[in-house]
Amino acid sequence: MNSIKVSSLLVLSFCVCFSYKIHAQTLDPKSYKLFVNLENAPFDSLYLHDYTLGRDILIAGKKTKEFTWEITIPDTIVWDSENMELLASPYDSKSNSLESIRFVTKREGKTVIVVNVGVEDKNNYIDGSYLDTVQFSNEQITIKIGNKHSKVAGNLICTDFNLIIKDPNSDIAIRAQDPFFSWFMNSNNEAVSYNSHLASYIDLSKKYPDSRFLMINLAGDLTRYKSKDDVKKIYENFSEKHKNTIWAKNIERFLYDQKFQNTSLPTVRSNTYENIVQDSSKYNLVIFSASWCEPCIKEIPLLKEIYKDLGKNLILTFVSIDNAQGVTSFQKLIREKKIPWHSLFAYQDVKKIREKYFIEGIPHNILIYPNQNTEIIDVRKNEDRVKLYSIVKSLENQKKSIK
Repeated sequence: MNSIKVSSLLVLSFCVCFSYKIHAQTLDPKSYKLFVNLENAPFDSLYLHDYTLGRDILIAGKKTKEFTWEITIPDTIVWDSENMELLASPYDSKSNSLESIRFVTKREGKTVIVVNVGVEDKNNYIDGSYLDTVQFSNEQITIKIGNKHSKVAGNLICTDFNLIIKDPNSDIAIRAQDPFFSWFMNSNNEAVSYNSHLASYIDLSKKYPDSRFLMINLAGDLTRYKSKDDVKKIYENFSEKHKNTIWAKNIERFLYDQKFQNTSLPTVRSNTYENIVQDSSKYNLVIFSASWCEPCIKEIPLLKEIYKDLGKNLILTFVSIDNAQGVTSFQKLIREKKIPWHSLFAYQDVKKIREKYFIEGIPHNILIYPNQNTEIIDVRKNEDRVKLYSIVKSLENQKKSIK
């Protein structure tokens, strides 16, 4: 077959480690089972890699037949797992490479590649037949040495299998319908309108109301939707099967908790704490950023212009989601860019802050009204800046009229 080129859109930004936390197979009755049958697989070992944010867990599969593996996943991992992949070989420092498993299928005559896998019930099955092995050199691979992540240019070996769907309601079959559910994009880089994507997502949620995969992806990409009403159009189609999960609760909090939840975080000096919102009589624009985020840095001139124009009635606050090692880098950025607004740091628990404020990507800006209602504002978009100016200046006009 023709080689299938890796795209950065195909969730192939691996978070692999030199020192995985390896889980052995267990007989715990609460565990989940993943049975993987890969006809003519050109390798002998198979691993499940969980790279959900903040962890790197590798589970070795038990080979039961020539091309079949059984992988036992503890329920403690499944409980909040979002990103899992299959590897034929984890990252090897000697060869500077890793070997990933991809599943290839067709949908409406177009090639669909599925990289991530998951579970739906206690027993889960994936079947495929070997197609080809393709190597890509100088791919950016994220590795972890100790507690620090860094990127290296390594060899990414992709072993592709034709996906054989035996159960149309299985996790892998639903992923094959749209691996980018809720991303508002597709693997073919086609120009598809927001409304077309939304209609497709609504249809999928109606067709697969029990899907854990669809629930997880919706919960992880809430801020990609233009309105909460659009999120509701999908969420209301899900059954009760996964309504008690952390993802369903996250969606419900997003939909129904209107008020901003204030938090006290370390300041630039790191030995004092301040609330994110200090003056609720004004509008507050909270900017979640990081020293390593190029789009965040490019946004700074726009923020300075907003600060200059609206600073009397709009308070700007940086919240850095750098880890502890990145604090000094963000402090340096503040000095070099001569940032006039105050800055706070989330390094003590970045994961908690990201979850609390639905930070799926940065820069992520939240406008907080005086009544503590919130709205996501992307100041890089002209229409959002116009809206921001209109909202804040309306408060200024109200104050003038009172005088």
